[in-house]
Amino acid sequence: MISNMTFRLNQYSQALSIFLGCIILTLLFYVSITDNEPFYIFDWATSVLGTTFILMISFLILISILCIINVCSLSVNQKKFWFETGLQLSNLISTIALTYTLLGISLGIGELSSSKLDVETINETISKLTEQFSMAFMTSVIGLPLSGFLRSILIICYEYCNKQTKILNQNLIK
Repeated sequence: MISNMTFRLNQYSQALSIFLGCIILTLLFYVSITDNEPFYIFDWATSVLGTTFILMISFLILISILCIINVCSLSVNQKKFWFETGLQLSNLISTIALTYTLLGISLGIGELSSSKLDVETINETISKLTEQFSMAFMTSVIGLPLSGFLRSILIICYEYCNKQTKILNQNLIK
């Protein structure tokens, strides 16, 4: 019982370490290229993507990393469960990205339909419209490649571990 809890805690800490490490490396790469402060990307992300999108995607990424770790470290019988779970989480990331895209487009169209269009208000209306469309398209630009990347890593790890298991079983038979 205790060893199982320590094993799970170890896996959760590995997933959290990988997730936070990727965030730090991304920030380091961003700062070295643009010479902006790291808080600038956080301000941009919360203003364009929204806090709920960031929190949902972060949680799904963290659990997806946990699935990848479990696919690489558990027995053959348990790998399939974590593999399927990771695939579903990757699909959920792309679904959320597309849902937020449709939400942003809908909010932009709603803003356009509720605004009075005349010469004095056209600049303000277009500004609000582009803000909503920016959220709409950036969620897809971030979410869809991220989903594909996590799905690819998961499939590669699963197939590699299956191949290693088959080779090991063949050597045991000989």
